[in-house]
Amino acid sequence: MKVVEVDQLRVVYPNKDGNRVALDGVSMGIGQESVALLGPNGAGKSTLMGVLAGTIAADEGTVERTYTNGLGVVFQTVAIDELLTVKENLQLAGALHGMKRDSIGSAMESVVTKLDLTDRLNQQVRHLSGGLKRRADLARALLPGPGLLLLDEPTSGLDVEARASLWGALDSIRNESGMAVVFATHLTEEAAKADRVVVLAEGKIVADGPPKELIEQLGAFVLRVRTQDVGAVEQWGKEIGCPLVSRGNEVLISHVQPEYAGRCPGNVESVTLAAPTLEDVYLWHARSSFSGDES
Repeated sequence: MKVVEVDQLRVVYPNKDGNRVALDGVSMGIGQESVALLGPNGAGKSTLMGVLAGTIAADEGTVERTYTNGLGVVFQTVAIDELLTVKENLQLAGALHGMKRDSIGSAMESVVTKLDLTDRLNQQVRHLSGGLKRRADLARALLPGPGLLLLDEPTSGLDVEARASLWGALDSIRNESGMAVVFATHLTEEAAKADRVVVLAEGKIVADGPPKELIEQLGAFVLRVRTQDVGAVEQWGKEIGCPLVSRGNEVLISHVQPEYAGRCPGNVESVTLAAPTLEDVYLWHARSSFSGDES
């Protein structure tokens, strides 16, 4: 069942140097799944999140929302009042959602228990650590039991332990509730945990699928070559029949046989042969979009 579906979205931001196209013909459907939006800065991730949240109007295209119980949003910066306690922030959020006092209380008890915030309810937010502030902000977004949860770089500024703790709590809640989750990130290790990864570059969707399937599309091995002779390595890659993309002084070659690792021509600085990862998927599609030199 589709929770939200967008078709041919186009968003253009005017500026003094001419219009900048933030989204260019983006179409996708989202079901009851977790979807990671992966891409470099300026790829269109935050703009797409804004369109899904209804805070940005598309210049062209349509958005169809069929989810129930409303929408929850966690922004890049914490969206709760640091001078209020966690409890006061949640009571305010519930009132803004039009929830009745009794339902606010029961929903608050449920969400703070799941996010391990029970003993922090009466603390001012300003006295919480970065990780606990993020949890409190997530509790705010989850309070009404949304059908769709949007998270824009939700672990920005958190250390590894705090990131793992936040995702662990969120995964548990999502599996229990069945809500759809869409999150924007630039961390491939976070995106790899999603049911589905959508790679954006220059306002377009350049890859879309389960992480494992996207990785398998690059073959058993990929070769990363840093070189001052990019042209020579590109020509060699074509001669051995392997797809490749390049940007700057690095060439990424997919579907390569291990024995070719030591045969790169030219002035080679480094050669790395490994099984492909989601980072390789990201680099592959971002580079081919920007350089246009995929063979």
